[in-house]
Amino acid sequence: LRITLQDSLVAPIAASETVKAKIILDPGHGGYDPGATYNGIFEKDIALDIAKRVRKYLVEMGQYVIMTRETDKTVSLKERVDIANREKPDLFLSIHANASHNPDIRGLETHWYTLQSRPLAMHVQNQMVNYLVTPDRGLKHSRFFVIRNTNVPAVLAEVGYMSNPMEMYQLMTDERREATAKAIAEGIMSFLLSKTPEEAAPTGRN
Repeated sequence: LRITLQDSLVAPIAASETVKAKIILDPGHGGYDPGATYNGIFEKDIALDIAKRVRKYLVEMGQYVIMTRETDKTVSLKERVDIANREKPDLFLSIHANASHNPDIRGLETHWYTLQSRPLAMHVQNQMVNYLVTPDRGLKHSRFFVIRNTNVPAVLAEVGYMSNPMEMYQLMTDERREATAKAIAEGIMSFLLSKTPEEAAPTGRN
């Protein structure tokens, strides 16, 4: 059985031409902090690669993107928050890969803390679930430092479980990383469009 998935990012790109925003992408971990590690593969590298792909899509959509790190360097949690609060972006999104002691667990999660961040989490999680064939583990109300101390809508996306052998294999492929990046970019744009009802609903109805 062969299933073909068609890329559905075209319409949101066209619709987003009138939406301009400043976005901070935060690839988790980095430098001496590798994050989760399995079979010599580091979470920090997966997060950075996906973040760069997300940036590519957002820039193509006319958005201004700031990265908390663009190389394998150490950036403290406080430094990440300081960047966000200094730059005053429209939103902040941190990218991570998950891990568990139970190797059977896999799937996608998006974490939020403040009420202003929950709509962003919903948009990002919905698009990841649309793009990726893996369980929807839903939204999580969490106290991660980078989303708890950031003044703007801020979420942390867990893009899969490195501790699950099948999902780990997928996370190492360009196909999974590209689909994840498209999903996150589309979720961000969907959130931004939801804040401009005159653009999202040409009839004028909210």
